[in-house]
Amino acid sequence: MEKDSRRSEVRDGVRSGILSAIRSDVELRGGRTARLLVAAGVAGVVGAIGVTLLLSGHPFDHHPPWHVTVFSMVWAGLLVVSFAIAFLGVRTPSLPLSHSASVALLGLGIAGICGAACADQHFLNWWTATDLGRRIFDVAGLPASAFCFGLVATLLIGAASVFLVLGVGRGQLARPMIPAAAMFLLLLPGVALQSVDNSVWVFAAWIAGTAAGGYLGVTSAIQARAFFSGT
Repeated sequence: MEKDSRRSEVRDGVRSGILSAIRSDVELRGGRTARLLVAAGVAGVVGAIGVTLLLSGHPFDHHPPWHVTVFSMVWAGLLVVSFAIAFLGVRTPSLPLSHSASVALLGLGIAGICGAACADQHFLNWWTATDLGRRIFDVAGLPASAFCFGLVATLLIGAASVFLVLGVGRGQLARPMIPAAAMFLLLLPGVALQSVDNSVWVFAAWIAGTAAGGYLGVTSAIQARAFFSGT
């Protein structure tokens, strides 16, 4: 009887300890998750405002008010989701969502820095004023020039973003389509905002070049990192 009583006490103690540890872990993770979600929301809204101000110029005099509202809302939603995925480390065995979101956010940040340094906040105007952009425009027209601009710019941005994400290897970003698509979605509102005064063909060519350049840039950087790391 005494042994059975001790065994029962041990079982109850072990069970209580396990339940207490689980409860504590849930509480800790829950608080951390809540803080990360709040941080993602704040960072997403601030980032959306900053990018919108950068790309549309001050004080939005060349866009109707609804453009600013719509693009700000779209950017805020995309950035909040992206920051949440990156901060929470969301991933599955086959989908590197966290690293993909980090690549996309870095790509948008690099694009923003380049945009701030650009002499003309209307990027297509600046591009067509360069020797290469003007030659393509003279030979094939503005849509072709916009496609080449999107291709070259996003190829460089995508490659730089992958190299800046620490710990990226073949196993973590083996599918370039996912980070490339994430980066494309974050850059898309900016392309749309910049294309307002141009034809639909210019917009279509620009986004096509952006999609192609992002995929090529991410793919080439993943392969290069895998080669140099020996994986």
